[in-house]
Amino acid sequence: MRAEVFTPGLKVMGAITASALLAACIPSSREMKASFSLADHQPWAAKGNAGVDGEGFIRRPNGWLARCSGNKVYLVPASAYFREWIDIRRSGAQVANASELTKLHREAQRETQCDQRGRFAFSDLPAGKWFVITRISYEARNDDFSEDALYVAEVETTSGKRADVILSNPNRI
Repeated sequence: MRAEVFTPGLKVMGAITASALLAACIPSSREMKASFSLADHQPWAAKGNAGVDGEGFIRRPNGWLARCSGNKVYLVPASAYFREWIDIRRSGAQVANASELTKLHREAQRETQCDQRGRFAFSDLPAGKWFVITRISYEARNDDFSEDALYVAEVETTSGKRADVILSNPNRI
């Protein structure tokens, strides 16, 4: 069987079996070593007077921008647990049992939504280190490229101040 595989800005052709193609498309899964404890995340759950202002966009291969417009943006503590979660995703693997684990740590995360210009904000945060996560995707009509990926940046909040963060091409995981 002959198949064409498209990646952003790159076209690769070759003889690929259906099972090899599926195996290449399905990322491996890894178990979390760190366990989640809501008590460990209480310092980040407190109400504070810091904030985060951000924007999510990527530059497409044709030079146009794609924004996170309408997508959720998550703010999670930069704890050992969430650091491991992100490291697993950066490695190209999926987190095993991710949907069950997400239910456990839902109370430790905050979420908002990107506006039409790809901007977002979080308020009432305590001082600390955080991960900001969003998805940016697009599909070009007349071109041979598309994108659907997570973007992550670490940001530190300071009491009484607003931190700025940009999620863009270098933040892709």
